[in-house]
Amino acid sequence: MRLNPGVTPLLLALLAPAAQAQVVNDSTRPDKAKAVRDAASAFQRGQPQATHQNNNDLQDFGRWAVYTKGLNHNTVGETSVTQFDALLDALLTGDPAKLEAVVLEGPRKLVNPQAGFSYVLEGADPQAITLGPAPDFNSAEVSGEMIELYWMSQVRDVRFDQYGGDGDISSAAIALTQARVYRGARDSGGFVRPATLFRADLPGAVQGPYVSQFLLKTVPVGGGPLAIGSETNPPPVGVEPTAHQPMEQRIWTRFAGDDRVTAYNEWRAIQNGALPADPTDTLEDFDPVRRYIRNGRDLAEWVHFDYPLQSSLNAAFLLARQGDFLPDGRYDPDPKSSPRAEDPNNPYRTYAKQEPFVTFGNSDVQSVTSLVTNTTLRAQWFQKWQVHRRLRPEEYGGLVHIHKWGERTYPIPEELLNAPVLQRVFQRNLERNVARGLGSDGTYLLSQTFPEGSPLHPAYGSGHSTYIGAGVTALKAFYADFPVINPQVPNADGTALVPYSGTLMMFDELDKLTSNVGMARLFAGVHYRSDHDNALRLGELYALRTLQDWSRLYPERLRDGTPFQGFQVRTFGGNTVTVNATSPALPNAVSRVDSFTLLDAYTKQPIAGFETIHNGMVLDFSDLAARGHTQFIVRANTYPQNVGSVRFVINGVTRIRSTYPYYLGDGQDDSGQTVPLGVGNLVITATPYSGPGATGIGGVPFTGRGTVQN
Repeated sequence: MRLNPGVTPLLLALLAPAAQAQVVNDSTRPDKAKAVRDAASAFQRGQPQATHQNNNDLQDFGRWAVYTKGLNHNTVGETSVTQFDALLDALLTGDPAKLEAVVLEGPRKLVNPQAGFSYVLEGADPQAITLGPAPDFNSAEVSGEMIELYWMSQVRDVRFDQYGGDGDISSAAIALTQARVYRGARDSGGFVRPATLFRADLPGAVQGPYVSQFLLKTVPVGGGPLAIGSETNPPPVGVEPTAHQPMEQRIWTRFAGDDRVTAYNEWRAIQNGALPADPTDTLEDFDPVRRYIRNGRDLAEWVHFDYPLQSSLNAAFLLARQGDFLPDGRYDPDPKSSPRAEDPNNPYRTYAKQEPFVTFGNSDVQSVTSLVTNTTLRAQWFQKWQVHRRLRPEEYGGLVHIHKWGERTYPIPEELLNAPVLQRVFQRNLERNVARGLGSDGTYLLSQTFPEGSPLHPAYGSGHSTYIGAGVTALKAFYADFPVINPQVPNADGTALVPYSGTLMMFDELDKLTSNVGMARLFAGVHYRSDHDNALRLGELYALRTLQDWSRLYPERLRDGTPFQGFQVRTFGGNTVTVNATSPALPNAVSRVDSFTLLDAYTKQPIAGFETIHNGMVLDFSDLAARGHTQFIVRANTYPQNVGSVRFVINGVTRIRSTYPYYLGDGQDDSGQTVPLGVGNLVITATPYSGPGATGIGGVPFTGRGTVQN
């Protein structure tokens, strides 16, 4: 208020209490704010600290079996002992001076090796949650992963909508069905099918077309008018809310067949950190027509130059705008402030005269989504540099080539060395080398879609999969599920979108988005499937821990005075959990089932030859009986050894085991029923969960397929 200069001090003193009564001056507020932070800090500190471990490939095999890209490599692709040991010492100490003293062979720089030593103020510390060891260099799982990557490199230009009828895709599906270990999507019979090939093993990821709506539909940046002249609620079929700044998702993509790093000298230079022969991408390097994502090459290029927030933020914009106009007729006339498809626990669902914006509204969800894409990367960078240091697939492919040419002998699985796809790889690389003027030799290298190959940081786990896992988890926390309005797919040449006749749900398409982003890096040749499967769930766990802290910040209550109950989140394991300040109890490691073992039901000892059950194994009862084994059980081997429970699905029958060891068939599972191993096909899928009874957070599943005979 304004006062006349002549007003006496006495009058000012009389007016002061009245003025102060019009504003909030809470002298206890700083202490209250500190108490909120202290409570969050104490809770996070009270969670069990993870114990990190790697697969010991460095000690078991040697320096060539771990990440060395950027260092000097000799003529057979092996690195300098001195340079490697200096890098390892610098990474384990985090000493900036030691890292700066590392000798790199080329101009490319190591990507952010100090990030894992940073801190965060929300959620779990970057070193609080861990990934289990990456698959061993000589394991059946790595063999299956490399066979998959080699096949992906051969079919990058096959349109996703042609997968069901393409011969090469069919051959790839057969090869992966037969692989001893393969974690990709399978049908109920344990077969890898062409129509769902190269998808992640999430329920939402295998529904509908390959590419998520969040990578196709025009992104409505901000609010805007309806795309029709009337205000019909709901809108006619094919009509949806638009925006003042619509952003279509056609991209610059590379020409068909544009595979790189196919010649050995080129590969060695790239391993030494050299820039590609044409280091600057300009428009003449790309298809002159921008296209919607049609195939693996397009998808790989999308994740070549994207920002970490990009995929999640685009999804947030689409959810916000489509969530303003729901099929039941509800429409929000002010789309900037709040989505109408709120999380079921959103307090504003009960308010008649208030709407969310800063809290529980679009500002909130977009801020949290952005936050977790960074904090979770700090955690993954610790795993990459300070724990696992897994070699990139392009490095592994180089060792396959060197071994096949007889320059060195490496413990590469025979299944991989004898895989028929390698002959296709050799011939295709020869053709590419001739076309690019790089000689007339074929190679067994894993070709790359990126001219520079992989980034200069280790493979395990995938940064892209980590941040999309975190971002999607945050989005699910603020929204309820609802159908996509006007679903679309690309036309044959990717120049336009056409209507899709089926129903697609938002949460399924979010799961599919995580699959697309993760599998895109596989199509590029820069990651293995296990890099994605484990990293996705690390991102989920870090997002959930952040949401626990975030849930402390809200003053809102329900109209009856009940405090905010927490976010409802559908997890990648399929369960819906309610996340508040202290629950649910979250694991400090990404869990997974690593293998199955066949045991004698009486002795509980592994049966010789069946310590690890691989796909395609035959269990001959008469032969086993002759060896003294007449009753059998199967054990799921998990990481970590103790999880909350394991859900088995055996030939369509579900059984759950909530106590360790995780046996199937001994009659001691949660149902108390036995599961006889009958003659015929045998398909077992096991998924670990953090809680008893297959509750809580799901881990990475494992499927085995075999035959039982008399």
